[in-house]
Amino acid sequence: MSNNTRNLIVSLIVLALALGYLGWAESYPAERAEVPRLVAWVTLVLSAIDVFAHTRTAAGRRTAELLSGRAHLEAEGDLRITLEEWLAVAWMGASLAAILLGGFLAGIFVYVAGYMTIHGRLSWRLGLYVAAGTVFSCWLVFDELLRTGLYRGFLFGG
Repeated sequence: MSNNTRNLIVSLIVLALALGYLGWAESYPAERAEVPRLVAWVTLVLSAIDVFAHTRTAAGRRTAELLSGRAHLEAEGDLRITLEEWLAVAWMGASLAAILLGGFLAGIFVYVAGYMTIHGRLSWRLGLYVAAGTVFSCWLVFDELLRTGLYRGFLFGG
């Protein structure tokens, strides 16, 4: 299976997941559905563009080149997954686990503090400050201004 075919399959899976998420968001009460619907629609549009960019048509190739540059087209035959890609997947898995266990605010704090300290090469103190500022901003916008009631996690009664 070529790299392009594999990428197309992944793009189609993301598109299907976005459709499922949109269906799930439609089941929310009207006052809480705006943000999930927005996320679902943005994901649908971007994944549809990604699917189109992986088609073998001239327009699809131009779209891929416009979005990813020539490096995307030149690396099409390379099927190896790099350590950097595995680490990105691991970070996402760890952040999802942190969100499920501790809720969005705790998960965001752990993710941002860890990522800024390890990958951003910030001091642990500055990483904690950045994480605290990010969590405060999320709390202010989503809990206080939008009144969406962020998920609290299994450990905190979510």
